[in-house]
Amino acid sequence: MKNNDIFNKDFIPYIIKNGRLLSLLGMLLSFGPGIALALQGIFPPMDALLAAVSIRLPMVAHLYITEPISYFAVLGIPGTYMSFLSGNISNLRLPCGSVAQESAGVQEGTDEGTIIATIGVAVSTFVNITVLAIGVVGGTYITSILPAKVLEGINLLIPALFASLAANYIRQNPKVALIGVPLAFAMTILGMGPLQVLPSALANSLPILVTVFGTMGAGIALAKKGKI
Repeated sequence: MKNNDIFNKDFIPYIIKNGRLLSLLGMLLSFGPGIALALQGIFPPMDALLAAVSIRLPMVAHLYITEPISYFAVLGIPGTYMSFLSGNISNLRLPCGSVAQESAGVQEGTDEGTIIATIGVAVSTFVNITVLAIGVVGGTYITSILPAKVLEGINLLIPALFASLAANYIRQNPKVALIGVPLAFAMTILGMGPLQVLPSALANSLPILVTVFGTMGAGIALAKKGKI
């Protein structure tokens, strides 16, 4: 069998089958502590629970649509399953998958790119668990001995990470960036101002949805015209 046949007929079906099972198991385990407490008679008042859900759900519901679509091109099917199961997608899994693909010289969205991203995400997961274990055991002591300037610098890690990713993608696709970056900037400004008159679910989701699908549409249009 050719490599692409093995990838599409053996590897991907195997990933989908086990990815679904593990995702369902992870979801059940997430509710485990709550179920255990409920079985012991410890349960919040229903009105408080409904109030919390009504506040939080509109803020995150759009992520069920935007995040898988936004990240899929880099992560692929295996990386998507692993990332959504392990968490820290935008600040860890996605950058590791992207850097792994760039280091290996493979294109995002290809079979080779998917495999390399899978390796990058898997390695980041093991490293993350190791570092997290060290942080849980000795985190308080480590932070107590760090200088104040270092602790202030740590707060800049996430903005620096996103800036480097943005710069990398702009360099790779400058024509798409000419549309996507101004669109993202405009939607962010609108989301902070005029869109606030809308219900919170729309105000939070519209900037991301418009930016994601608008940039995707621009990329498709440019690709059809042979400009990228």
